[in-house]
Amino acid sequence: MDFRKLLAKGLYRGQKFQLTEKKVKELKRELKELETKGRKEIADRLDWLRSLPNAREDTTFSEVLDDKNYLENRINELKEILSNYEISNEKKHTNIVEIGSEVEVGFEGYEAKYKIVSALEADPLNNKISDESPVGKALLGSRAGDIVYADTGVAKKKFRVLKVS
Repeated sequence: MDFRKLLAKGLYRGQKFQLTEKKVKELKRELKELETKGRKEIADRLDWLRSLPNAREDTTFSEVLDDKNYLENRINELKEILSNYEISNEKKHTNIVEIGSEVEVGFEGYEAKYKIVSALEADPLNNKISDESPVGKALLGSRAGDIVYADTGVAKKKFRVLKVS
């Protein structure tokens, strides 16, 4: 299940989010923009539609209301995150895999390098994997030389930790 669905269902309530300082600044910037520019754009669109004859029956009106609901949900989501986070150090200079670690692993004849990040910062296309993902969970707490197993749902994958930095 995706993070936003879990947050919407309240499954993250009371849980501290592990964020980097960079991510906190990014989320605060997004919140400010949505609360100011985003709300103004929606209000302007609604005012313009209300000025048109028969606008209430138009599908465009319901689309703007959908956009407004999405905007308000995102604002609430950001407020929840920003009211309940801890700064995770980018790297504590240990040889144990933790949030902020870069980990080189070998598996099935291949090698890959991942950065372990919080679920909010995950970006698999750029090799930033969540500490809550099967591979991220398996790697947490391991050291160079360890072999870990990650149950990906489809198969159980074997990884050898080559280097932690």
